[in-house]
Amino acid sequence: MKLGIENFAKIKNADIIIDGITVIAGENNTGKSTVGKILFSFFNALNDIEEKISGERMSEVDKTNRLILRKYISSLDISRSVLTNSVVNLSRRIRLQLKKVMDENVTISDDKIREIVERSLGRNSLKLEKLDEWPDMVDEMVRNISEILLLPEETIIREVISRYFNRVFHAQMNSASNHQSDEAVLKLQIKERSEKLFFSNNECKHFTNELNIIHKAIYIDNPFVIDELSGYNDLNPMNEFLKNLLIEEDGDDVIDGVIESVRTKEKLSDIYETLQSIVDGEIIFGKDEEFYLKNSSFNEPIVFHNLSAGLKAFVILKMLIEKGCLKEKDVVILDEPEIHLHPQWQIAYAELIVLLQKHFDLSVIVTTHSPYFLDAIHLFSCKHGIDDKVNYYLSSNVNDAVQMDLVTENIDLIYKKMASPIQALDTLRYELNND
Repeated sequence: MKLGIENFAKIKNADIIIDGITVIAGENNTGKSTVGKILFSFFNALNDIEEKISGERMSEVDKTNRLILRKYISSLDISRSVLTNSVVNLSRRIRLQLKKVMDENVTISDDKIREIVERSLGRNSLKLEKLDEWPDMVDEMVRNISEILLLPEETIIREVISRYFNRVFHAQMNSASNHQSDEAVLKLQIKERSEKLFFSNNECKHFTNELNIIHKAIYIDNPFVIDELSGYNDLNPMNEFLKNLLIEEDGDDVIDGVIESVRTKEKLSDIYETLQSIVDGEIIFGKDEEFYLKNSSFNEPIVFHNLSAGLKAFVILKMLIEKGCLKEKDVVILDEPEIHLHPQWQIAYAELIVLLQKHFDLSVIVTTHSPYFLDAIHLFSCKHGIDDKVNYYLSSNVNDAVQMDLVTENIDLIYKKMASPIQALDTLRYELNND
């Protein structure tokens, strides 16, 4: 997989290989996070897009039909409860009949819509066909359904892409660049096929449609998201998506999901052993609707809020694994994961990333400032035999634009960049000692 970026935010031009683990290192404000946010938006905006649009069409048909039904049949001499139930049932019947026809790939004409509406409305105890305004009601419902179903899918997809990217980038895809007048282009290539998105004035103007994206992208940049699992705060799209994965409810039956959970733990026994050595215990959901870590060495379970920031980072991975959220070929984006970890845990976290990539064949994008973390990824990828699936990039600002250089064959360039602050301190120490 390869991501091409042109005139997007601060990035003038970049081609990023995403095959295994992609490490992007560099100073602050050099576009490292932008790459991950682009991938997150690309995958999750277009993941199963046709099915999502079909569901949204049916939802809109249902909602507007209920309003039309309520407007006309409220004149009947019936109770409020009967009116409500009738509206819901009639609208549902029409929706199900429409969906059945659409699933059969039958062309939806106005005549076909009218047939479905009249047949669905005629099968009720209210005898609506005797309603004085029956023809007007049917006509309005047919027009409403036809308008919704005939909206061009391409137009809807452009709107979905624009909304998703604007939420992630706060409507600054073009305006954050010094090349505001230029069209921003994103290209995602998977094997021989590619998908291109073209942005102007922070809107998707057009796109190609060669890829069928079926995998999701998970973005992790903030271990404190687990403090929000029981809350209702307004989160950014990345943390909202992660939160929804982590709190996805298990089934009512004790056996629901057990196969996936056991299969995952068996498959990832080496990973789970490392995780358990750091996050030893069981994650439980209390009656107060808070999450806790229960451990035999604790006097009582510890609420997530009281865990250290570093431990929270490992809890997120533990929950994703236990809930079976990680699937083969998924994309995982880790934005400076070492920030809240001391060097020993940075090393442990790096090995977990390498092992997860190896077992799930994930596409992992990691941004980092830490030489310890970088070195750990490099060494563990060699140890576990996936060093040929790790690519390294050095991001920097050149002439007010971001440049990303592939330095896989010379990662010493990254170490040299990271070592410059230490060299500055060594120079200062020498000066002080020889003053």
